[in-house]
Amino acid sequence: MPSKPLRIAVIGAGHLGRWHAQQLAGLDGIELAAICDPDPARKTLADLYGCPWYDNHESLPLGDVDGVTIAAPTTLHHRLATYFLERKLPCLVEKPLAATAAEALALCELAEKQQTLLQVGHIERFNPALRAVTRRIKDPRFLEAVRVAPYPFRATDVGVVLDLMIHDLEIILALVREEITEVRAWATAVFSTSEDLAAAWIEFKNGACAQLKAVRTALRSERRLRVYQADAFIEVDFVERVATVTRRDPRLETGEIKPSELTPEDLGGLSPLDFVQNRLVSIEKPPVDPDANPLRDELAAFARCIREGAVPQVSGRDGLRAMQAAEMVRKAAGLQ
Repeated sequence: MPSKPLRIAVIGAGHLGRWHAQQLAGLDGIELAAICDPDPARKTLADLYGCPWYDNHESLPLGDVDGVTIAAPTTLHHRLATYFLERKLPCLVEKPLAATAAEALALCELAEKQQTLLQVGHIERFNPALRAVTRRIKDPRFLEAVRVAPYPFRATDVGVVLDLMIHDLEIILALVREEITEVRAWATAVFSTSEDLAAAWIEFKNGACAQLKAVRTALRSERRLRVYQADAFIEVDFVERVATVTRRDPRLETGEIKPSELTPEDLGGLSPLDFVQNRLVSIEKPPVDPDANPLRDELAAFARCIREGAVPQVSGRDGLRAMQAAEMVRKAAGLQ
């Protein structure tokens, strides 16, 4: 017999909440239970998907719901998630988990006390380009993350560190898995009352280092992660969903080829770049799932965790660590 559909409600139906509702309404085994948003205009969205609309989350009949996704403004995350976790209802909270690390910690502790699922919506962890190379990233020594975008005119209740950079902070922490020992940072505002540009240098206990840049006043979008490790250079383009793995030729290890001893005359008429690409390294582009939809896959993973009691790919504690790192960056930049 097929299992009963999971009924999941969307709390907050703004820009992100609309996408949550759309994806949940189309997922097999899931029923969009309701949309909660104080704006009466959101009722049209509920009507579109044939579900009830409530102007207050406290009006939602909890007995008819198996879980909620919270896509409200960041400043409301703590209050909303607390309400549902206290009632042992699984929550997927959009990133950042909360407005402060203290609030994020309180949510984690409450979820653990209630033995209730808390997942954080760090959607880039479901980007197929990153997923294609995650298992190849081993003992990274230097990581470089660049994330720039045009001014959004939304989500400006937080600065660019919590808006954009936190994506890369969470990914880097998941890859390095070491304690942060030092942070240096710079940030400035352009259009907002909070920072719109930020750069950070982070050092870890094992000697790994990371350099991050986040800008939300650019004229184009770019989201890239570069990882340098002993055996490879790995690049992920989150926008184009392309991953590249570059490895040194084995002859470099044996000493059969010694690049430092070669002269331009030894390159056989090739340009230095062509010589490197053809003789010194191998370049691979791992296959990327063309049908991947990061938000859909994230919501489907949330549903699986509810059904199976599994640990989410991005847990509340993962979201907390990203928040703590973000606050370290903001403090180093003189923002708090």
